[in-house]
Amino acid sequence: MEKSWHFSIVGSAVVVSLAVVASIVTSTLVASRAYLRRGEQQYLQAQSLEVTGSARKRIVSDLALWTVAVAGEGKTLEEAFERLSASSDKVRAFLAQQGIPEGSVSPGPIHTTPHYRRDDKGRETREVLAYQLSRRFLVRLADVGRVAKAAGEVTGLIKTGAHVESLGPEYIYTGLAGLKVAMIGEATADARERAEHIAAGSKCRIGAVKEARAGVLQITPPWSNEVSSGGINDTSSIEKDITAVVHLKITIEP
Repeated sequence: MEKSWHFSIVGSAVVVSLAVVASIVTSTLVASRAYLRRGEQQYLQAQSLEVTGSARKRIVSDLALWTVAVAGEGKTLEEAFERLSASSDKVRAFLAQQGIPEGSVSPGPIHTTPHYRRDDKGRETREVLAYQLSRRFLVRLADVGRVAKAAGEVTGLIKTGAHVESLGPEYIYTGLAGLKVAMIGEATADARERAEHIAAGSKCRIGAVKEARAGVLQITPPWSNEVSSGGINDTSSIEKDITAVVHLKITIEP
């Protein structure tokens, strides 16, 4: 009985030992496979190429926004309004002479600014010395050339006694949304072409794209190299350049 019991203990010990060994071997194999996979991933990650592609296109603005401000001042509201109306009529007549349709001109509200008398200590009193009335006319026209010509000649109104101030016209390209998609596509193709040239020189070929990032569009005056992280949107030029940039990270295969 004691001998049988002894063999039972020895047998159990052998089974346990074999189980431990099997577990260690299994764990080692799993760890090795994981290590190999990790190494393979790191290798593939290391075998990648980062390139930047760009595309530039000259565009012509198809909408002009132009603001002309007029004002009138007088000791009474009636006098100020009369002078404001006289300047407004001269602006309307000038715009008509420039061939700008009346329907393209939107008059804004009239703003009133009272000027108060100050006492000997420089403090405002409640006594009104004069009133100033002002309003703005917004010109919105697709004929950007006509607006540019009118903006260059509007200062002639000052000679007529009109109290007028002209803001710089804004020239806008309204097809930007649709053009953006095409520009990003061209920039992406340029980046991939650059990657192919580099890979060919290294006796390898490019694989899948791992990462793609499109930068913000830069809309600048012609031939400008100015860039901004937030993007540039030039509205001072009728003709302008739009530039798109795309960054690609591409795997390289032997």
